[in-house]
Amino acid sequence: MTLEKSFNLPKDFGYQLGLIGFTRLSNIVRLLHFSIGIHPRYGLRLLLVIISSLMTLPLRLWETIACGSQIAKIEIDRSPVFIIGYWRSGTTYLHNLMTQDKTFGYLSMYQAMVPDFSLVGQSWLKPLLSKIVPLKRPMDNMIWPVDAPQEEEFPLAKMMPHAFYINFLFPRKTLYLFKKYVLMEGAPQRAIDEFKQKYYKLLQIATLHANGKPLILKNPVNTARVRLLREMFPQAKFIHIYRSPYDIFASCQHLHHTLSKLTTLQTIDSENADETVLSLYEKMMGRFFVDRESIDDRHLVEVSFEDLEKDPLTELSRIYKTLDLEGFDRAEPAFKAYIASQKSYKKNNFHLAVEDCKRVEQRWAFAFSSLNYPLQDRSDC
Repeated sequence: MTLEKSFNLPKDFGYQLGLIGFTRLSNIVRLLHFSIGIHPRYGLRLLLVIISSLMTLPLRLWETIACGSQIAKIEIDRSPVFIIGYWRSGTTYLHNLMTQDKTFGYLSMYQAMVPDFSLVGQSWLKPLLSKIVPLKRPMDNMIWPVDAPQEEEFPLAKMMPHAFYINFLFPRKTLYLFKKYVLMEGAPQRAIDEFKQKYYKLLQIATLHANGKPLILKNPVNTARVRLLREMFPQAKFIHIYRSPYDIFASCQHLHHTLSKLTTLQTIDSENADETVLSLYEKMMGRFFVDRESIDDRHLVEVSFEDLEKDPLTELSRIYKTLDLEGFDRAEPAFKAYIASQKSYKKNNFHLAVEDCKRVEQRWAFAFSSLNYPLQDRSDC
């Protein structure tokens, strides 16, 4: 029996705790200037953030004392492989699939939940959290154990105020956060330097957990950070996965509605949420289409979700060959086993209103053209 059932907690309490709990106290203090927008109805949620932060202060201190020097000595001498792509493009499926290759390490859900004390809590905290966190993600019912791969933006938002997923708490600040701390437009140099330092430390910890293996990472936000990542890791390799803009918009509508119920401290209406999806896609993909022109062909491969879904092994083989990654033949049995395990999974199917189809076609016309997706008949919307 899970702790949720034992203590009659809300069904998604564990997932909620993982997303916004265990935030560094100094980070909460640095976000106080956003507090004017907090709605009183979310007072208990704010209390969860603060209490989980205060309760884990000793663990942060313990990790700093016990593991600080060990973390600092870790050199990431083999550049990571970055899986990028707009939200709901299939980044999670591709990440889960590629991490079946045991030559790679990755950042796990457990590490993302408690980034400041994952090492000292490995033997006892991780089993405890596995009893709290639901096995399925609320937005798409994908199996999501604490050892599953997770994206780096979640822990970064717990470590500093310059990470984009601060918007989980403050959705009204989404476009501001994206412009300043993802596109880095108007960001002071000290914020950029802090981001690089905290991000590198997070990957040092992940490398330590992975016993020195090279990392394969996925983070949709990094789709617009390619130039910054190449500054940090000049030999980094990128896998860009993309999907039909119609499917992206419909799935992101559902994603925003689901996550906001678990994380927000502010009220936001659905019309504003839709505009946010439209604007973010324009800004993110616009930046990526510019940045990809400067990436060597050996360091970037692009794959459509539709092709990956139809023939995953062929697409994986192409990814390995293009990026000159070793070990496809060795990992192929594990890939096949994972693919077979997913055959019973049924993804969500969403139906777009005709008006939404029009908005997507108008606002994202550049993506239809660049990614070679045809416009569909209105009757299919």
